[in-house]
Amino acid sequence: MAVVIRNPRETRIKESGAHGTSEALLAGPASGSNRFIIRRITLNPDGCTARVSFDRTVVYFVHKGRVTLSHDAGELDLLSPGDTAVIHPDELHHLHNIDKLKAVIIRVASQ
Repeated sequence: MAVVIRNPRETRIKESGAHGTSEALLAGPASGSNRFIIRRITLNPDGCTARVSFDRTVVYFVHKGRVTLSHDAGELDLLSPGDTAVIHPDELHHLHNIDKLKAVIIRVASQ
């Protein structure tokens, strides 16, 4: 049975180090997605996520805008629309919007 989620609610991310960032839960256990959690992250111009690591693999897909991905020991990658980044478990990383418009990124995390 398919589950359709319409207009997910956008909430501001309040993690230490994050600013100009909000997210919406697109799919997760409550919607019947028991293997993945999918979120839409919106970064305002110059917005960034907190520097975090996860205990599972995380995939970022850039839908709109240009962001830098900082990971591990200061490595920096430029991500543009259509680019995907795979982050391995326990890898510290964060995203920073370098565009003058909002950036939209999809984050998929395994359960």
